[in-house]
Amino acid sequence: MSRYADIALPVNLEREFTYIVPPELESSALVGVRAVVPFGRKYATGLIVGRPESTTITGLKPIRDIIDPAPMMSDELLRLCRWIAGYYFSPLGEVLKAAMPQGFSASSKRLLRIRGDVPESALDAAAAGSPGRASIIGLLRSGGEKFAAEIERRTGVKNVNGVLNDLVRAGVIESEEILPHPSVRPKTAEIVVVDDTTRESIRMTLASLPPRKKKARQLLESLLTMHGSPTGEIGVRDLLASSGASTAVLRELIAAGAFTTISHEVSRQQEFGTEQQTLDIILNKDQQKALTSIAASVSAGGGGKFLLHGVTGSGKTQVYIEAIRRCLAMGKTAIVLVPEIALTPQMVRRFKSHFGDAVVVIHSRMSAGERHDAWRMAHSGRCRIVIGPRSAIFAPLNGLGLIVVDEEHEASYKQFDSSPRYHARDVAVVRGGNAGAVVVLGSATPSAESYHNAATGKYTLIGMPDRIDNVPMPVITIVDMTLERKRAYAALRESLPEASRGKLKDFAASSVSALLHRKIEDRLARREGIILLQNRRGFAPFVECAECGYVEMCDNCNVTLTYHLAKKHLRCHYCGLTRRPHILCPTCGGTDIALRGIGTQKVEKELAELFPEAKVLRMDLDTTSRKGSHDKILRKFGEGGADILLGTQMVAKGLDFARVTLVGVISADTQMLLPDFRASERTFQLLTQVAGRAGRSTLEGEVVIQTHQAAHYTLVHVIDHDFRAFYDEELQSR
Repeated sequence: MSRYADIALPVNLEREFTYIVPPELESSALVGVRAVVPFGRKYATGLIVGRPESTTITGLKPIRDIIDPAPMMSDELLRLCRWIAGYYFSPLGEVLKAAMPQGFSASSKRLLRIRGDVPESALDAAAAGSPGRASIIGLLRSGGEKFAAEIERRTGVKNVNGVLNDLVRAGVIESEEILPHPSVRPKTAEIVVVDDTTRESIRMTLASLPPRKKKARQLLESLLTMHGSPTGEIGVRDLLASSGASTAVLRELIAAGAFTTISHEVSRQQEFGTEQQTLDIILNKDQQKALTSIAASVSAGGGGKFLLHGVTGSGKTQVYIEAIRRCLAMGKTAIVLVPEIALTPQMVRRFKSHFGDAVVVIHSRMSAGERHDAWRMAHSGRCRIVIGPRSAIFAPLNGLGLIVVDEEHEASYKQFDSSPRYHARDVAVVRGGNAGAVVVLGSATPSAESYHNAATGKYTLIGMPDRIDNVPMPVITIVDMTLERKRAYAALRESLPEASRGKLKDFAASSVSALLHRKIEDRLARREGIILLQNRRGFAPFVECAECGYVEMCDNCNVTLTYHLAKKHLRCHYCGLTRRPHILCPTCGGTDIALRGIGTQKVEKELAELFPEAKVLRMDLDTTSRKGSHDKILRKFGEGGADILLGTQMVAKGLDFARVTLVGVISADTQMLLPDFRASERTFQLLTQVAGRAGRSTLEGEVVIQTHQAAHYTLVHVIDHDFRAFYDEELQSR
């Protein structure tokens, strides 16, 4: 057996580190387990990624400890992480950190204490002449051992480690590196297992209880009547709530031998519930054709790649569900990727209706405990379907048979902000090839790259050109806002007397056109749902001096600052910098500081003025920062608690509300005019996707798109619902 181990550490260095494996850890040092190793002056946690037979490196240090009894990462997943590290130029340790639950990146902390053999006179001498040393020694004298971070916080000594090192060298205090225990452990709860023996014991205790023990009697009677799990398990918290008894009464009965409790691991997974829907769905011809092709590839185990190009409302999700059902029947597992956390609850409810507790959710906004539980349930095989945004591609499933990437064209599958900057769709294709799993990329508006791969034979193209039950596609109308503004200006000019026409200089056109205004009034009268898209949050995208043209910019990023009405401040949507807007222009001293552009907050304010009786829900990054806020907003709208759902691109993807018959796009130019060669493609995708939210049931849908670029070829193809024509013209344009 090799005496060495290559270990990847979560540091920004493109190399692994070799350590000696002590004889006592030889049997535990397996590839894929976490190890505690000395790293510089500290100890760090890394993952064993290789066991070389020999090495030319000298001066190697031994591994201190092995954390895991069995590998946390399979060879298949480790191979994927190595590919990501090479393809995206990221250190392997950082890739593994992204792929594993919290605890992989733990490093040691420095613990300080006064040496036991140091006399008081030596301590007084060391403290003399230096306030910093005196305060540190005084703290350790009065409070015992302390971590370096706490010493720095409580004493206020700058460069505290330098002072501590002097005291260590002087032999006054001693230092020890402590690796903290993982902060996340399995969550447990006490339960009572009510079997025949326990019931008999409870009845005997009831018979012997004196009349004054009312609470004890209520608790025992509750135990006999409560319905627990199929195995007779009843949670202690539920028992106390049902009976009204206290913990002291419970302990008293346990001591008397009435029953016993045991500790039982419970999941911290968020409850999304299930949807009330028909589970025995008969697939139409297109769905059945798609399912047959995908299921045959899953059965063959060859790792096929499919592009499922289905219009909005064509039933792609039901194809995913049936394909996963076939996959599970073959003893395999599945991953379903969704582009937004906002879409996760709705997708999870639908899948749980079909697969129950076999479904687990993984995403970045879960707590550390929830992520830990989800990871363990997938790793152990207790859950065989993982759903989530891009990070779910690292789910530690064994026997992977199917990977679904829903709305594969979405830019949110690309990690932009931190290393590794991977694209989850491309990683899914590679992982499917490594694991022999089928990969299904689904979209009504595929990315140009994926459609090209299908056209050239790299992927198998499956078309679903019709909506379920032949529901018609929504009628789309384009409103030219340039003409709209001219008409509104002319109408206002005609209505004002000659003497008052000076007010025209303050004219500001409404962000809601006359046509969209009439359509909204009509839907409000019919109590049907309305979705409005404005793909820019905040109140005003930039603030400008009308006299000299000065624009408020971020000092860090050199981009315009957005004005937010709620807190009346400017905010950078890149680095998060906030500040108050200037009252006077810092360049010319002018007072005409104007809010320019339209954000979701501004549209919300205008809707409140135009339709005071309407209930409006706003859904953007500002209103969905809290945990569970996405689901709360969507549930309220879906249940009829609001008339209008206004939001950024969050409202354009995957939402399925039968009551929605009108979709309005406040400004299609927001994304179309960006300096990006994909701007037209992403505009086409966004508009087609949001248009698909309308008329998904027996109620006919209608879409109104407002723009200053009414003749743009992107909008021409959006009106016709013609992806192929757009694709051909877009490639010629590029």
